[in-house]
Amino acid sequence: MVYDVCIVGAGMVGSAAAKWLCKLQRETKVCLIGPQEPTEKEWEDGRREVFASHYDEGRVTRELDADYTWVLLGQRSIESYREIEQESGIKFYHEVGCALIDTKGNQQMQKYKETAGKLGVRHEIFNFQSFQGKFPYLRVNRDSECVWTAKNAGHISPRKLVAAQQKIASSLGCHVIHEVVTSITDVTSQDGETVVRVLFENGREIFAKRVLLCTGAFTNFHSILPGDRKIDLNLRRSFVVKAELSEQDAIKMLDMPSIFNTNKNCYVLPPIKYPDGKYYVKLGLWFSFENKFSDLQGAAEWFRSHGKNFDASEAINKLRELIPGIRPISLTTDCCISSVTPTGQLYCDMLTSRLGVLIGMNGKGAKSSDEIGRMGANMISKGSWNYDLNQDLFKVQYRKNSPKSLLTGKL
Repeated sequence: MVYDVCIVGAGMVGSAAAKWLCKLQRETKVCLIGPQEPTEKEWEDGRREVFASHYDEGRVTRELDADYTWVLLGQRSIESYREIEQESGIKFYHEVGCALIDTKGNQQMQKYKETAGKLGVRHEIFNFQSFQGKFPYLRVNRDSECVWTAKNAGHISPRKLVAAQQKIASSLGCHVIHEVVTSITDVTSQDGETVVRVLFENGREIFAKRVLLCTGAFTNFHSILPGDRKIDLNLRRSFVVKAELSEQDAIKMLDMPSIFNTNKNCYVLPPIKYPDGKYYVKLGLWFSFENKFSDLQGAAEWFRSHGKNFDASEAINKLRELIPGIRPISLTTDCCISSVTPTGQLYCDMLTSRLGVLIGMNGKGAKSSDEIGRMGANMISKGSWNYDLNQDLFKVQYRKNSPKSLLTGKL
């Protein structure tokens, strides 16, 4: 069988794209390819090389952003959350609100306010005193200002969102294949038609008329791009600390929102109950340090480390500053990789007439993944741009030593 579309990468974006393809074109033969979450043995034995960033129970979701496009993608995705939950029977969204904190008068803060006003994001502005009054167990700098959104904001479980999207896609006929793709090439079928050959790590192969890569940080590491091209992606380490709380202490912070504290370069999630039955408050650092992973081994080692070899003192100190009364039972670390583009926008583009990419989420993809998946599904189903935003925003950029385009060529 030759699939109409094969989606490589079964994370939040790829799973959403698979669902939307099945919804948009009910007769389309679709497959979604990507490994399952690693078992404890796979984490330990060192052989697994491809990972994803959705192995977790908490991500901030919000409409607010300094960039118009990201606000719009967030709004459209958040509007679909309850429908996804209802259709799949899997709950992943918790509307606890979001507080964006920065220094009063900061230029970035002004941008947040402007985009919120232009796109109708319902919000309130809190100064230091009013914020402390609303959340007495939290502490922020006296020169801080907060943009508070109570609706269409909070946190999602990326793990459960992926499960929900894949459950819907499967119910609509999508084949979910738990394998790692190592090679993508053009071949001629028995009918004389040019199709795409997708080779798995175990030697198995499938064929498709078109392929959409949702491969994130691992896009440049296997032979899945045409020719010698490499896409311009800056791979940045993301590091988190999870503080385990007693159930009693977690209940005391039931009204805690998700927090983006941009002047401290971190985000914090309220107490969330994890699969082990324990409650954790999670603090993440973003882009305060970076490392351009040059090879597959380096990226895989970072995932496998769970951040245990990284100095966690900065994250722990920031957590205690924000929540002075926190009493952790234990502290654990974790990590992932953010794929950052030079434009600040994601890449959604056709590399050839049969191969498209949907990558480069800039650390903002989780909350907006459903709409991003719809964008990619529209494009790959047609083989060209098919969305109501300007295509130029999302065009792929290549590393300087890579050819600019082979749109009409073969893989």
